[in-house]
Amino acid sequence: MKLDRRIPRSLDEMADLSSLAAPPAVVTRSLTIGGRRATLRLEATIWDGLKDIAKSQGKSLEALCADIHDGRTEGIPFATSVRVYVLNHFRSTAAGSTTLVA
Repeated sequence: MKLDRRIPRSLDEMADLSSLAAPPAVVTRSLTIGGRRATLRLEATIWDGLKDIAKSQGKSLEALCADIHDGRTEGIPFATSVRVYVLNHFRSTAAGSTTLVA
């Protein structure tokens, strides 16, 4: 992908960021959670973060996802809960313990 490096001539050109980056790759995986199959669609970077967290906690990816699923707030989509969990994990390891609820 070639990035457009010219200087924008107007605010309209500045607001159009479509040429700057490709959308993130979305990966779909099936997991067994609580004896039931769940399909989870997440960005590849979120999956990478989940794998790193599972490894650091000595858990399988499915076990970590089951923990996230069991601890999520009712009414919040599972994929959103996973994204917030990954964000919170890396935020807390980087600079204290700021947490979002999902």
